[in-house]
Amino acid sequence: MKFTNSIALLALLMVLFSSCSEEEKPPKGTLSEDKMAAILTDIHLAESRVNRLQLKSLDSSLMIFDRLKSDVWKKHKVDTTAYRESYAYYMGHPERMTTIYEKVNKKIEVREKNNNISF
Repeated sequence: MKFTNSIALLALLMVLFSSCSEEEKPPKGTLSEDKMAAILTDIHLAESRVNRLQLKSLDSSLMIFDRLKSDVWKKHKVDTTAYRESYAYYMGHPERMTTIYEKVNKKIEVREKNNNISF
């Protein structure tokens, strides 16, 4: 439950610190909100997984996390460029990012309920 609360807090902080903008269509190639939510869910679960390992070496943690992220990109059939550009777009549109993180929270809650928190 702590993990879910921290994601909600992150989403709230993004809204508070981001500037307001008018509604516009995302640029061509931007990942959908649902796709971003699925990817971010898996990324946050990967982060949590690495944190639970409690490795003493930051380098080891980063190597494992990079490998897990690579698995996320493969699973969702997306490259890092498309993800980064989409992430940057949504960060510039806090209301959309809030919607995405609401979906992330729901996905994590369902996985926790079903004891299926791996990706």
